[in-house]
Amino acid sequence: MFASLLLTLAFAPPETGAPTEADVQAILADCTMCHDASDDVLNLEASPTSLIGKASSTGTPLVVPGDPAGSYLYMKLIGAEGIDGESMPMGDDPLPVEKLTAVRDWIAGLSTGSGDGGDGADTGEGGEGGDGGDTGDTGSEHPQLPQGNVVADPPKPKLRKPFYGTHQINLQTTTTNGKRVIAYRIHHRFGRVGKPGDRNYLGLAGGVIMSMGVEYGIIDGLDTMVRWTNSGLDWELGLKYVPVRQEAGKPLSFGMYASFEALTEVPERAANRLTGNFQLMLSRLWFDRWSTQLTVNYSLLTNHSPSVVADLGSGPVPVTDNRGTLDAGLASTVWLGKKRKHGIDLEYILPIPAGDVFYYHGGDVDPNGTKIGAWALGWSAKAGLHLFQVFVSNTRNIHTNLVAPGGDTKNPFKPFGDFFFGFNISRQWKL
Repeated sequence: MFASLLLTLAFAPPETGAPTEADVQAILADCTMCHDASDDVLNLEASPTSLIGKASSTGTPLVVPGDPAGSYLYMKLIGAEGIDGESMPMGDDPLPVEKLTAVRDWIAGLSTGSGDGGDGADTGEGGEGGDGGDTGDTGSEHPQLPQGNVVADPPKPKLRKPFYGTHQINLQTTTTNGKRVIAYRIHHRFGRVGKPGDRNYLGLAGGVIMSMGVEYGIIDGLDTMVRWTNSGLDWELGLKYVPVRQEAGKPLSFGMYASFEALTEVPERAANRLTGNFQLMLSRLWFDRWSTQLTVNYSLLTNHSPSVVADLGSGPVPVTDNRGTLDAGLASTVWLGKKRKHGIDLEYILPIPAGDVFYYHGGDVDPNGTKIGAWALGWSAKAGLHLFQVFVSNTRNIHTNLVAPGGDTKNPFKPFGDFFFGFNISRQWKL
């Protein structure tokens, strides 16, 4: 009997008590990638009790002891009505039911005298709403909030955007930043790779083309953008509008992009210095794993060479090339891993010639220009509000009008190294 009692104690499942502060901090650990000590409103690296009575960006207290329904932290996790923006984690599925239950039960188990009165408000007043005002009858305000020991009607998985980033590699995508979200972007292209063993170190020691820009979400589906590149000292001011969005429940996404570009290089180095672009985009995310997009773009005045020469029948003569370029683009990403946080990216832009109106990177004026368009192949990873991309490409240009005529190289492997390494980085902030 004594032996059987020992076996029972040894193999009996451990008793589970109420969730502790350490349990909640472990659940929210992944959120510290965005909400760290630099976040004045929500620092999840600190003790969860430091959130008691502290006002959220909306004024509602982040944690109200004994009142999960009135705690903005919990409201954001379950996607309750009245929150600002989307539920957390941003861009990802809701937390599992057991984690939501643990957070809910931890808040419910807090006494109204919890807290140290430091960063939070007087927690004795927290039950009355603290800085966020009287929470009122939370049961009537949030009828979907559960009672008891389980989370009733857990949040449904979020509908995903076709692409994580607002750009694929060079192409715009139908993804927008969202209302009052600002993003900073860096696009970088190294020099031509060249032959193995040469002194440009696989292009890393060659000349660099880069672009820096800022995007802002005016409303959901409407972004504005400004960016600058050292190629032609070009400024691009763009506006993207996506009225049909898959993440809003539609079967696909449809959007438009228009931009104005100004090359501020001296006239001796750049012709057609004022130009623009018009773009239509159609995309879809398939099976939550495969993103595809078809783009049609028309760019005005795409030949910026200041010394164009053409043989019009009586020998080579200087000409002004004021033609535009029509091109078709394809973007595709296959998302990998359980959480689909990284993927393989493909992009291809094909200029479409039509007599003397459109041309391949110079067309008949440049018979030696590449005829294969612009391509890129790479890898991307999403980490919180950051998006990283590394890739190889046959074009060093970045801005819409400069990429439209096609790639800067031909066969990437003959001779070896006829391509470029590059990377893109973006970071978002909610204002």
